[in-house]
Amino acid sequence: MKSLSKAAIIALLGLLSLEPALLAETPHTVKRERVNLKLQNIKIEDFIKMAGKVIGENILLTQPIPGTVNFVSSAPIYKDELMDILLAVLGKKGFTIVEDGSFLKVERANTAVKRNLPIGHSKHSLMKTEFIEVQNENVDILAAKVRQFLSEGGKLLTIKESNTMIVSDYPKNIGVIKTIVNKVERQRSASNDVKFVQLKHAKASRLAAQVTKIAQSIINQKVESNKVQILSDDATNSIIILASSANIEKLVPVVTRMDAKDDSANDKLTIIPLENSEAKNVVTSLQQVLDKKQYAKPTDKPIVSVYEELNAIVVSGRESDINDIKEMVGILDVEKPQVFVKARIIEINQNMADSIGVKYGLAGGAVTDAGLFTFAANLGGSAVAFDGGGLLNLSSSTFSSGIAFGATVDFLASNGAANTLSQPTLLCVNNQESSIYVGKTEPIITSTQQGTQSTSLARNTYTRQDIGLTLKVKPRLSQGDKVTLISTAKLEDILNSSVPGLPSTTKREVVTTAIVNNGESVIIGGLIYDKNRDERQGIPGLRDIPYLGYLFDWKHTVHEEINLVIILTPFIVRHNEDMPRVRKVLQQLDEVQEKYKSLIERKLEEHKEELEKKGELTPEPKPDGVDDPMNMISPSKR
Repeated sequence: MKSLSKAAIIALLGLLSLEPALLAETPHTVKRERVNLKLQNIKIEDFIKMAGKVIGENILLTQPIPGTVNFVSSAPIYKDELMDILLAVLGKKGFTIVEDGSFLKVERANTAVKRNLPIGHSKHSLMKTEFIEVQNENVDILAAKVRQFLSEGGKLLTIKESNTMIVSDYPKNIGVIKTIVNKVERQRSASNDVKFVQLKHAKASRLAAQVTKIAQSIINQKVESNKVQILSDDATNSIIILASSANIEKLVPVVTRMDAKDDSANDKLTIIPLENSEAKNVVTSLQQVLDKKQYAKPTDKPIVSVYEELNAIVVSGRESDINDIKEMVGILDVEKPQVFVKARIIEINQNMADSIGVKYGLAGGAVTDAGLFTFAANLGGSAVAFDGGGLLNLSSSTFSSGIAFGATVDFLASNGAANTLSQPTLLCVNNQESSIYVGKTEPIITSTQQGTQSTSLARNTYTRQDIGLTLKVKPRLSQGDKVTLISTAKLEDILNSSVPGLPSTTKREVVTTAIVNNGESVIIGGLIYDKNRDERQGIPGLRDIPYLGYLFDWKHTVHEEINLVIILTPFIVRHNEDMPRVRKVLQQLDEVQEKYKSLIERKLEEHKEELEKKGELTPEPKPDGVDDPMNMISPSKR
């Protein structure tokens, strides 16, 4: 080794002029020596040699390091700080000093960590390696935050299995990292407190969602340390709060306040009887509402079922949900208005109706384009007073038209032109369909199979076919005292077919929708079918002579056109108390209609006699035989 230069010798002499000083007055305090340091244009290599002599260590320099050092202290420095100055000078050149057994060695800073650095302790603030354990934070996340505090040659590794950092650096840098880790650990530990709040009344699963919403409102969740997590433990009926101690103190009073006595926390079973509605229909409506509601857990949704024997609804759920369901049931289970529909199904012989019209000088029955049957409705009679209209809020005009048409039908029936098939009455719930069937079931041959033997009888296969009239009525109350009647009339019959044993069937159907006043009649026509009737005629007395009577007796087929007419008369029954009044009104209607029928018959007879006197109407032949009997024989038979 070359001898020290003159400037280095002067600097060394200055270092040796020591000024001892005590840092503390206690007998156990370690003494720290002070030195005056003046370095002017000292080569770095000479400064390394000088520092080694002062600290009493051998320093190996394996390659030249160019440059000089200038340092003049205005006040004495501590002797143990000389190594820090040397490390600072070497660091500017990309070098550092590491321990290598019993001596020190100058190394490149970027490769120093590979020189078996001491673990846990080093001489003179040289680089070392330490293990830093992380308790409450992810080591990789924390390592990313502290890497910037490493020196140029420092290294940091992580061990996930033990959540540990391995740091190789100068003691001061390692100290900074340890301080940061400890600070983060303390904050994380403070934010990870757990608090169990056992509930006395409320249900934990239901309350947890509400507490979470409150926590998000009063605590800033964007700050990491303010993160709050609310859980529920159904086994102990407890709310679990994961948060910092400060936030737990804020939330515990909230949970306690919400844990008021609430019987709705427990599921209950109740039966809700219905008075006016059908239980299964109400349950269907309730299910549609409950399916759209959201619950914290699927098990919180109430269960609704039908108890058909009592026409009741069985509900299992919290009391709050049961109260809501009871309120909905109260709205749905109201007394529904009804409509009492009086129907009259009549067959009108068109030929006979025309004959009666001719007989009295009136227009016969006809079906209009609207499908309504008409006849001279008042038959020439005057209006009949009726004092029962106020019972059901019916107008006098409505009664007059209804009585007039009813009397017309009765008049036709008494003269053989009409036949009442059925007079059903239907009590219909508003907006619900009711139906009635009038007819019979006929056996029809569908196939015939001849036996294999000549003496075997043919085997027929039959099917049963419904033959008759089906009437369906669906009333719906409209604004005011009007009723919308949706009616369907279907007439089915069997006709003779060209194929023996295989008859044909016919079906006629009329579907109408009409809006009528309360008590006003709807007359549905258009269901027409033809009928052939054999009629016997002859000269009374002479046709009964044995052997010769056939000369005065003959038969002919009469083709008749039958018009099936349906009369529907609705009466609004808003309450059950209205039914006796409806019956009373119908009884009075029948009485007035009978009187009106007698009146118009008398009026028609008077009208007929006047027309005969004027010569506008030909008198009918008298049945007592006063007229010439031969007039009854057609010219072809005379």
